[in-house]
Amino acid sequence: MRRQRRTIIITALVGILIYSFCLFILSQFVKQDQINHLAALKNDYQVLKKDTNRRSLASWADDHQLTVVTDSNHPQTTRQKQVHDVLQQNQLDNTNPYYLQHFRGQRYLLYLLDSTTNNRQRVMVKKYQSVWQHSNLVGLFSAIYLVLWLLIMAIQYFTYRQQRRYLHAIVQKLQQIKANEQTESLITKENTPYTSLIHAVNALDKHNQQQVETNSILKRRFQSLMGHLPVGVMLLDAEGNVLLHNQMLSIMLGKQIAENKHPFVDDIQTYALSRMIEHTLRKNRNHHRHIQLYGDSDRYVDANVIRIAHSSEDLEQQVIVILYDLTNIHQLQQQQLDFIDNVSEKLQPSVTAIIQNVDQLLQQTNSDNEILKQIRMQAQSLDELLDDTVTLNKLDHQENLLPDRVDTMELVKKALQQQQEQINKLHLKIERQWQGNSWVSSYQQELWEIFQNLISNAVKYNRVGGQVLIKVDHNEIENYLNITIKDSGIGIDAKNQKQVFERFYRVDKEHQQGTGLGLAIVQEAVQALNGTIELSSQINKGTLIDVHLPL
Repeated sequence: MRRQRRTIIITALVGILIYSFCLFILSQFVKQDQINHLAALKNDYQVLKKDTNRRSLASWADDHQLTVVTDSNHPQTTRQKQVHDVLQQNQLDNTNPYYLQHFRGQRYLLYLLDSTTNNRQRVMVKKYQSVWQHSNLVGLFSAIYLVLWLLIMAIQYFTYRQQRRYLHAIVQKLQQIKANEQTESLITKENTPYTSLIHAVNALDKHNQQQVETNSILKRRFQSLMGHLPVGVMLLDAEGNVLLHNQMLSIMLGKQIAENKHPFVDDIQTYALSRMIEHTLRKNRNHHRHIQLYGDSDRYVDANVIRIAHSSEDLEQQVIVILYDLTNIHQLQQQQLDFIDNVSEKLQPSVTAIIQNVDQLLQQTNSDNEILKQIRMQAQSLDELLDDTVTLNKLDHQENLLPDRVDTMELVKKALQQQQEQINKLHLKIERQWQGNSWVSSYQQELWEIFQNLISNAVKYNRVGGQVLIKVDHNEIENYLNITIKDSGIGIDAKNQKQVFERFYRVDKEHQQGTGLGLAIVQEAVQALNGTIELSSQINKGTLIDVHLPL
């Protein structure tokens, strides 16, 4: 609309300029016509002067409304003064016989006639008639020009009006396309400036309708797929609001989930799962853990909380929660674990009794009986295996309790006390480093298993005169705990480093050291705390293990 008004104003100004220019040209024609008329009267005057007397010449001058003035050195009348001044200024001569003079508010056209006998010049003086004094001519021209100008303005107005209609129709159609509404194709003439645009909008509308239909089909298929998935799925935005879920998730959680956008804490009441989601939202880290859902369902699930990777052009990240029901599997595992617990419970007293009896025999015989020593070593290995098996079962049975306030310095001290005999035997140098507060909010049983097994391995597989570095970094700002255990022992070959976390896998099979469950216990504890563990090692140079635990 502003552009249209500006165009109309510019058109009006251009019309006024053209009109003024035409009037200027017309005034020049009027002026030339009067000069030509005086030139013709000059010829008539020359003829009349020969054939008529002075009275006839005066009558002729009156008829043509002009005055013939003879120059005088002493002008008496106003006309004589007017002519005398012009001649004195050399404004009139044979080369330029006419002159337009402004005199006392009037305009006069002076035309040179001839010279008298005493060499005095005669001049015709006639009032100049401007173009505005030719009212008929100006009126006719103005009327014609006004009609043409109004016609142009009307054409321009109707053109803009038609263009506005096209633009309004195009904008309305684009808004309907944006709202995915059904629309009809726009119809236009082929010679309009908007023909190509309208054809493009119609093509866009057709393509959009096809996309809407395709998306509708895909949506129905996706909803059908989500409804038949055997896993629970929940999609969250960056603020932790539920965007999407399926019916299986409602069954697993034991409650009806609202369809509208709402915070996930309205649906998930299990602390462990909420903590996993919160940490993924804050730290952009994925989590995987077996947990028990509390509430009306009391199910055991394999929980995955995954940050959906987006490119930098996306507006916001999303988090997907996937729950796989492990209740039936958990029951079978529970039966197996119960069986192992029962076996361990029955075997441990017997193994302990064997060790005690062998010790008594060795003391009574007071000899280095290799058979008795071998029996004791095997019994001791069996006892350690039973202890580690029970520990793994406890980790698998670990309930989703609230975290404790744990002193990591005290855990390290206790673990070192258990290994003090071996430390003294190998003359090991122990170095402990702490950063931040030694007290953390976490689960004491899992932390103890991590410290106890890593320190035990660092001591057990070290060399005489070696070193053990224990470094604990508690970052209270980022809220995480880093544990680093480094030794200078025998190291682990690169081909075996991926297998050391497997249950019952032992690198030093020749000497039969350990039960093969130590690092498996550590990994189980780290996973229970939603952490990560990394191992780097070189043969005969030592091993370094880094554990990162979110708090």
